[in-house]
Amino acid sequence: MKIRFKPYFIAIVSIIILAMPSVSASSQDKPVSIKLGVVNLDDVTRLSLMSKDIARQIDARRKKFRDEIKKEEESLRKSADNLQKQRVILAPEAFRKEERKFRQKTADLQRKVQQRNQEFIRLKAFATRKYEQERAQALLAVAKKNNFTLVLRRREVLVSADFLDITKLVLETLNARKQSFKLPDDISKIEN
Repeated sequence: MKIRFKPYFIAIVSIIILAMPSVSASSQDKPVSIKLGVVNLDDVTRLSLMSKDIARQIDARRKKFRDEIKKEEESLRKSADNLQKQRVILAPEAFRKEERKFRQKTADLQRKVQQRNQEFIRLKAFATRKYEQERAQALLAVAKKNNFTLVLRRREVLVSADFLDITKLVLETLNARKQSFKLPDDISKIEN
């Protein structure tokens, strides 16, 4: 059985080995202790109250937008049906004029959908940045409080003992720090 090591793992082990004090003849040297922690950031994100609140708000806005677009699409369908009925009634020039108006409405709706999709992408990126900042602060607080020398992501670690897992501590700290996050109403004011 061949074991493949991730580059991160090899780099971290190398750092730990280099950080360890060299063996000295002096008996007065204090041994340096290294305290490790492993955190599953995916679990923290999935279970945190703040990320759930952000997801709920984004879903609510997306649903509201979908409902709005459905109404406009239905209105366009009715306009298309009416336009087809008027084809035999209207003079060719009048029909072309109405057809241009209809095409303009369709193009406007497509632009609106594209614009809103871009807004949702920006909103989600903004919320993700804010969430990750809070999560990093919670992780830093746990590391300082418990004197961790090194904290690793779970996905970068091949094998670890359960007592090294600090995911629950980070989650509890994050939930205590920030349970919700208010998304801005005006998406245009979001910094990139």
